[in-house]
Amino acid sequence: MPHKYIRSILNIYVDSPIDALEDHSKKVIEAADRLSEMLDRYLEGNIERVEELCRIINDLEHDADKMKQQFQLILPNSVVIQLDTNDLLDFLKSQDRIANNAQNAAHWMTLRSPEDLPQDVKDELRSLMKMSMACIRGYEKVMTGLEKLEVTSYSKVEIQKLVEQIPEIEKQEFEVDMFEVHVLKTLFKHENEIGGAGVYHVVRLIDNIGDIADQTARSVDIMRKILIKKT
Repeated sequence: MPHKYIRSILNIYVDSPIDALEDHSKKVIEAADRLSEMLDRYLEGNIERVEELCRIINDLEHDADKMKQQFQLILPNSVVIQLDTNDLLDFLKSQDRIANNAQNAAHWMTLRSPEDLPQDVKDELRSLMKMSMACIRGYEKVMTGLEKLEVTSYSKVEIQKLVEQIPEIEKQEFEVDMFEVHVLKTLFKHENEIGGAGVYHVVRLIDNIGDIADQTARSVDIMRKILIKKT
């Protein structure tokens, strides 16, 4: 009988911690997806839905934290796998920060009404979120590919296929960084309209949205290092 990794949070068994990492990633990805929806509702002025989505994101981040803590407790002593446990823990912590960033953005969004935001700022915030979510979609694809690696006993060919997907995510993250500067320039053109507090609020929101792409790129970089060790 294969060694089992016990996830007491969900009260079920999985054959490998890779399964647990994937489950954790799903919580993280859902938090980002909910944040994307939350921004749309925020810019529409649907505050009731914004508050509801913020609560959902809080719950997802809390669930992800519980999964991370359980993984950290059990993995070093209870699992025999082909990957370095310290590397996996580093990846888990980095992955978990994506959910933290989504929660930070969600909380910040609830602090101020968007009613005085100019339309071009709203449009560019939507574009920035779309670009950050492109990083999330690439990251999701990488995480899905991990399952195939296990099936093929970490075939070098399959590892290479997965590693080759990572530069595109990093390219997208760089584009997010560059677009953040563009959004800031647009924002400061409206400083007199929305005031210093309004500008500060949007600057922080821009940072929080961009942080999701940044942390996604950091996470896949750690995963690349893990996978390259297997080649």
